[in-house]
Amino acid sequence: MKKLHFKLIKMLLITSLLPFIAVACISIVFLDRMAVSESSHRIENSLDISMGIYQRKLDELKYIVRDLNRRVFTLMEEDQLDLLRNEFVKVVKKNDFDFFVITDSGGKVIVSMCNLELEGIDLGPDRFISRALRGQVSVSTEVLSEKELLKLGLAQKAKLSGADETEGMVIRASLPVINKNEIIVGSMSAGYLLNNKDKIIICDISKSTDMVSTIFMRNRRICSNMPVRKGETVLGSVLSPEISKIILEEGKLYFGRMNVAGNWYRAGYSPIYNSAKKIIGILGIGIPEKDVFDLRNKLIKIFTLAVLLAIILSMFFGILKGEKIVKSIDKLRNGIVAFAQGDYDHRISIDSKDEIEELADFFNHTMAQLKATRQQLDVCARNVMTLQSRVSQSNAELEEAHKQLLSYERMAAMGRMAAALSHELRNVFAEIQTAAYNLKNKAGKDFPQLSGPLKGIDDALNHANSLLTDVLKFSHPKQLVLSEVDMNYLIEDLLSSPGLKDQFRNHNIKIIKDFAPDIPKLKIDGIQMREVVSNLVTNAIHAMPGGGKINIVTQNDQGLIRIKVVDTGLGMSQETLDNLFTPFFTTKNRGLGLGLCISKSIVESHGGHIQVHSGLNEGTTFTVSLPVKQS
Repeated sequence: MKKLHFKLIKMLLITSLLPFIAVACISIVFLDRMAVSESSHRIENSLDISMGIYQRKLDELKYIVRDLNRRVFTLMEEDQLDLLRNEFVKVVKKNDFDFFVITDSGGKVIVSMCNLELEGIDLGPDRFISRALRGQVSVSTEVLSEKELLKLGLAQKAKLSGADETEGMVIRASLPVINKNEIIVGSMSAGYLLNNKDKIIICDISKSTDMVSTIFMRNRRICSNMPVRKGETVLGSVLSPEISKIILEEGKLYFGRMNVAGNWYRAGYSPIYNSAKKIIGILGIGIPEKDVFDLRNKLIKIFTLAVLLAIILSMFFGILKGEKIVKSIDKLRNGIVAFAQGDYDHRISIDSKDEIEELADFFNHTMAQLKATRQQLDVCARNVMTLQSRVSQSNAELEEAHKQLLSYERMAAMGRMAAALSHELRNVFAEIQTAAYNLKNKAGKDFPQLSGPLKGIDDALNHANSLLTDVLKFSHPKQLVLSEVDMNYLIEDLLSSPGLKDQFRNHNIKIIKDFAPDIPKLKIDGIQMREVVSNLVTNAIHAMPGGGKINIVTQNDQGLIRIKVVDTGLGMSQETLDNLFTPFFTTKNRGLGLGLCISKSIVESHGGHIQVHSGLNEGTTFTVSLPVKQS
């Protein structure tokens, strides 16, 4: 048995080492790829977020300058220019403006918060000032020449090391100054210089994305928060020609590896456009590679320690337990020999508290039961058919229970899916509505022909939201919020709502109200019951495309409050009546067919019921019955 002893030790070593080594190698390769892939996804997402923050900064600048209009034109009309300068020193400091210029209606500078020498100069030819004086709002990123920077007093702040000429990239907003009579009396221009800037845009982007951010003017780095050694700077350095061509000339995004100041980064770059839709700069986002591979390196150390520990433990257990296992196996071999010789009284005694001991016990039990088993074989054969029948029956019951469980799970999954789908789609619809609203505000005056399509978009989104609401109500019914409600008042208030009044007028509908005066207040969910009556009235309107009458009746009938909605419409066939409350059954061109199904569920949750009587060309009557005292 010595050979078996050594084989066990060898097997323990191999079975413990090889899996660890294989898992370590596979995990390192996998983690390496996963780290690169995850960093790429992070950069792509963060670049989108960063461009959004950049655009939001432009919008914020527009709103900040716009909100100053009232105070500016008031002081201009009162000829309080000195007071205007004094007040706007705080405004410029609060908003970190690098320049703030106000002109009169002819384009002559009357206030300059950045360079006093600019006051009195005619800026009317400037394309942004001229646009503002024509009532146009301009918010964009622009590259200013050295001459333009000197006018604004920003030439010294814009200087970059290594640059042959002084240029500056600015975010600027130019808006008209409008008095209370809606007359343009001047213009305002304000903005930020991005050269050598370590605040505003860079800080906002880095804080939101937890990454290193950089802005380039063309291919030259003008502001960045990349960590460098003391006394060093990356400002003024240029992007490689290959990458610059992809972004600046081809207008494409770029993702890849980048070495900056001796450090490797995983980076992504996106073009920045000016007001003429020309690419004038680049926004970059990066992650240090040491951060990307930090987890991988830690796991390599852990796997190395695990392999060493496995070797030590394998040797220990191989030596300590090997001998005992070999002795137990030897006893099992002797027991098998005795069984082969017909010695059914032979027993094996092993005290190892493991599977070998269980095997010995099983052997002993088998030997004791062998004779009794032989005697029972005939009885078992006779009972085989009965047993098979019972097994088949049990399998059928189990299969039926399994099918029912799957049905419950599908219903639950549909509910969760409906909630998730409603949430995600409503976020998308909200973004589309916001975009349509902004487009309408921006293009409404210049492109009035877009108002119709934009309204169509808004109506379609409202209809889609209504469908999602119906699906969510159907999949997740609301809990009842009970209160004392006067049904006559509830219906009266519903019929006087502007939405229904418009529908009555547009469809030539006459409303007849027959309310019983002795209707007691009901303890119900007023909001949900209002939805039930609204659904019935809306269906009645749709049933009378050529106009007609709707009679709404309330009755107190022996402990039941009945609400009847009677129309003079086209009526329904028997097939339609049979499927009327079936989910997703509808005879309309639009809608999901959930309104009546939801209404029926609401009424029944109050302990009531809903009935319908109709015939072709005979009109339709819906009757809702609610108990006065609900259990």
